[in-house]
Amino acid sequence: MYGLLSKLIMTGKLKFGPGEITAFKDPFCLIDLYSLKKMTDDAILGGPKEISRLYFYGWVFGYRTTKNMIKILNLRKFEERYKVAMDVIGLLGFGDYKTLSFKRADHAKFRLLKNPFSLLYHPYDKFVCHYIRGMEAGGGTLVHEILINNLEFECGAINGHYCYHENLSQENIDKLDKKFVSEQLDLQYLKKRQREVVEEAGDDPSALGL
Repeated sequence: MYGLLSKLIMTGKLKFGPGEITAFKDPFCLIDLYSLKKMTDDAILGGPKEISRLYFYGWVFGYRTTKNMIKILNLRKFEERYKVAMDVIGLLGFGDYKTLSFKRADHAKFRLLKNPFSLLYHPYDKFVCHYIRGMEAGGGTLVHEILINNLEFECGAINGHYCYHENLSQENIDKLDKKFVSEQLDLQYLKKRQREVVEEAGDDPSALGL
């Protein structure tokens, strides 16, 4: 992970200038996790629709960053795209990723160890990684080259140790309990907005199954 950070800085793909940070040609900034916590608190209070809205914002981050990263680093192989995408999320300070299983155009299952964001909440009784799930899914969509969405099954806010997330194709999501899915993903709302982001990026939504 730190080798990737050094490489990005040395090659100018991550640049720090007067009043600006640029990563993979997009403007970036550092945000305190307490700010994201307030956004998450509001989303949880607003229910599934607001949770999906916050998730969508993370999905945009993941999609745009991964699109630029794949192009700039010339990542052609699925395994390369997956590894670098996971390393980049780790560099952002959301914990250390441990992959449990992945299959192209199907799924990626991983634990997020010592995620400092979820641990801000511990002890708590709800899942909180909605923005992070969105980041994982937005990046996963380009890694897998098919629409990917993400569900949280365990959260460090509750267990105090790790989060367990799954990036899943729609086919896999359809096999899960509908109530469980609907509490985290408003798919009708999300797919409409995801399609807009894909089109704005100059990509073909139909190629991703949108």
